[in-house]
This record gives sequence, structure tokens and C-alpha cells, in this order.
Amino acid sequence: MPRFDERIFFFMKKSIAVVCGGYSGESVVSMRSAQMVMNNIDRQLYDPLKIVITLDRWYAEHEGAEIDIDRSNFTVMIENHRRTFDGVFMIIHGTPGENGILQGYFELLNIPTTTGDTLNMAMTFNKKMTTRVLGTFGFRVARSITLKTGESYSNTAVIEQVGLPCFVKPNCGGSSIGTSRVNVAEDLNKAIETAFKADDQIIIEEFIQGDEVTCGVIQWQGKTTALPITQIVSKKEFFDFEAKYQGQSEEITPAPIDAELYRQVQAQSEDIYRKLDCRGMIRVDYILRGQEIFVIEVNTTPGFSEASIIPQQAAVQGIDKKALISAVIQSCY
Repeated sequence: MPRFDERIFFFMKKSIAVVCGGYSGESVVSMRSAQMVMNNIDRQLYDPLKIVITLDRWYAEHEGAEIDIDRSNFTVMIENHRRTFDGVFMIIHGTPGENGILQGYFELLNIPTTTGDTLNMAMTFNKKMTTRVLGTFGFRVARSITLKTGESYSNTAVIEQVGLPCFVKPNCGGSSIGTSRVNVAEDLNKAIETAFKADDQIIIEEFIQGDEVTCGVIQWQGKTTALPITQIVSKKEFFDFEAKYQGQSEEITPAPIDAELYRQVQAQSEDIYRKLDCRGMIRVDYILRGQEIFVIEVNTTPGFSEASIIPQQAAVQGIDKKALISAVIQSCY
């Protein structure tokens, strides 16, 4: 029979759904991120259950079994007990967890998530919309144009607007899936076709020569806090899927850049977090051209595997994975 204080402590645990999978090519990355959470979450504070969402099924993984989720109220029957959840650790990269769809579902059920709300997620998932909003706030962004499926375009007009080299990528997507760098005009059509395979709207963006850095932001001890900055040195032509997930890049934390520039990037990252009404953890990607800071992308559900950048940055700050996960969960309450 447990002592009284142990029973009270047990009942104080929060039931957390670690939601992963998704409908995009990033689902494999999501599953790695979810496993990191399951491996490192503080089980004295939280009782986690991995929930996998696919196009065909929503199910919980429990002791080797797959148990279907009741989507009407996001509960699951385990050993004749209906399991409910106090919160959702959202770790789906891509649709439907990074674009506001699931956030709306959980908002209707009054279950908090570790990401921003529906508006925040839908806006930041759309690269063009994000850069337009950031531009109105005075942040420096790259020149770009967007194309929709079936929309006519002129290679000459595109190149006149954004120049060469340029990047062609899905407007809504991540992990650099469907992204190409175009160095010569003859390669533009192929790059556009590749991007359209991943999304029905694409963005063509100017190439900015400079250093690529990225900065995570979390809520730490009640304060919006920028983590140490990482410089990305890709062994590929750019920081593509292989560079990100197959060891084809060098990630240097803290980034060896000018101290004042370092301070400005951290301050700008915290400002973006606040202005876009973010929650949980985000990662902001930049290109530094001399003393100019260009915002390239805001990742509101960044990679979170054992080797991902956010855990690396937190470790340099002296925050281990258990404390980092707890901070992300606590920020949603």
C-alpha cells in the first residue's frame, strides 16, 4: 500500500498525449521527435502516452498494442479505463499538426497544446504570409513571389524579380522537402515541378549570400528566452533534407559570429516569438549578410529528436532534455 503522500503525488501527474505522425513526408521525423519526448519526459511530473495520427487511423501505442482513439472527445480505452488528457505535446511536423488544423480541434475540446493557437500556426506554416507579416513589423526578409497550381508564369519575369541563384520550395511545408536551389534559368521549370509535387502553392525566393544561423526560443522560468545560436555549415549546396537528417551538415553552437550581431539575432528571435504570439518552442532561421539580418523562416514545431538543433542549443545553455520538455509543456498552461 503506497504511503499517503505518494498517492497525492501520483494524482498530481498530468496526463500528456505526445501527438506525432501526420500526413506529410515529415512523418518519419515526427516519430523520431516523439520518441525523444517519450525517452526523456519527467515521469514524476507527467504520464505520457504516444498518439500516432495518420490519414487512416488515430491510435495510441500502449505496451505493444495499437488502440484506436475516440475522435469525438480525444480519449482512449486502456484496460477498461477511459484515458483523458490534460495537455498535448504536439510534435507533428507538417500537416495537420503544424498548420493549425489540430490546434482548432483541441481548442474545441479545451485541451491545451504546446504550440501556438490556430491562427498562429496557420500563418507561420505559410512561408509567404509569415514573411509579409514580419516585413510589416520591420524585419528584413528576402524578396519572393508565389505561384499556385495552374497559374501561368514567365521564367524571365521570375528571374527579374528574384534573381539567380534562387530557391524554389513549397509554400507550406518543412524539412526542405521539395526544395531546390536554382543556379541557371534552364533549371527553373524542373524546380517548380518538384515543389508542386509537395504543395499546390510554391514560393520562389531570392538567394542571399551569407552565413546561415538559427535560434531557438522557449519560455524559461516564465520569460521568453532565446537559446544559444547555431551556425549551419552544410556539406550540400544548401541545408536540404539530407543535410538536416543524414549528417550532411556541421552545426556549430554557439555560432562563431560577431558578439553584437549575436545579441541582435537573439533579441530579434525573442521579438518574433512575442509579435507572432507563439507558445512552446520555436526556431527562427536567418541568413546573415555582413551586419544585415534576414529572416528566412519561423519553425513553430521544430525538429526535436535526440540530435536536433533545439536540444543542442538547450544543452549549451545548461538545460537538459528533461527540463527542456518540462518547460515546453508548462508554457501551454
